[in-house]
Amino acid sequence: MSEISITALRVFRAVARCGSFTAAARDLGYAQSAISRYMASLEEGLQQTLVLRGHRKVQLTAAGDLYLETVHRALDELDHGAMRIASGGERPTVKVLAMPSFAARWLIPRLARLQFARIDVELELATSIWDADFRKERFDLAIHYGDGSWPGSQLLMHDSLVPVASPRLLKGEALAHIGDMDRYPWLHDSLRSSKWPQWLAACEAEDSTNARNMKLQDTEATLTAAVAGLGIAMGHVVLVDNDIREGRLVEAWPRHAPLAAGYHLIVAKRAARNQAAHALAQWLMKEAVDFGKALGSTRV
Repeated sequence: MSEISITALRVFRAVARCGSFTAAARDLGYAQSAISRYMASLEEGLQQTLVLRGHRKVQLTAAGDLYLETVHRALDELDHGAMRIASGGERPTVKVLAMPSFAARWLIPRLARLQFARIDVELELATSIWDADFRKERFDLAIHYGDGSWPGSQLLMHDSLVPVASPRLLKGEALAHIGDMDRYPWLHDSLRSSKWPQWLAACEAEDSTNARNMKLQDTEATLTAAVAGLGIAMGHVVLVDNDIREGRLVEAWPRHAPLAAGYHLIVAKRAARNQAAHALAQWLMKEAVDFGKALGSTRV
């Protein structure tokens, strides 16, 4: 077995995470030809095929899946050591800005797994919904919902809409028709008032209305009201998945309406030399990939 470079391992991890050589090149800031060379040298050194190259995407082989686990552990250990050296043995600080609903319902439930990734940081988490706050660069990393037009942003995950309610409200009864949702109050997010019309249009049910409506200030208040059994809310799948898995919410009608916008990770310029911030960004990207795979498996 020939010597394997750390760069080749990072390239392999990026290819596995991004799903293609082109996306990995963009993620790492390398030329695509360099990605191909590193992958070829790694496979030659291991004498194993790690990825199957398709027209647009790559797929890990059984050997690739097995080796990726080792690569993650090795690179996490190296990054952890580098962070400790850079911080003089103290825990480095990473400032993160996220939307309130995303922070509460997707990010915070996963933060306990940071210790298993050997990312030991002093995390400062702030929340905001305003674009201006995301552009002020008072943070190292940010997660914002939109079209990804912010400098330094990369897509974490796309999203879709689905109506959700407390199982206590529905009393364990499955709705037979989409119109049966009219029997319950509809909860509306005042800041994003287009969600119900957008979902109804995707279901070709634009004429559906409800005389009983409740308007709440934002997404977090709307989902909290749904968990409390006050009515049916139009939920973002990314935000309600944890509540559904833990039984606090159920899909009132099993139709998902895909959204063009998505959640994007923004790495601020001030974080250019913050190794802890980059390690946390890599961890967030991996968590997003794992989330997408788990979400896809539940819908098969």
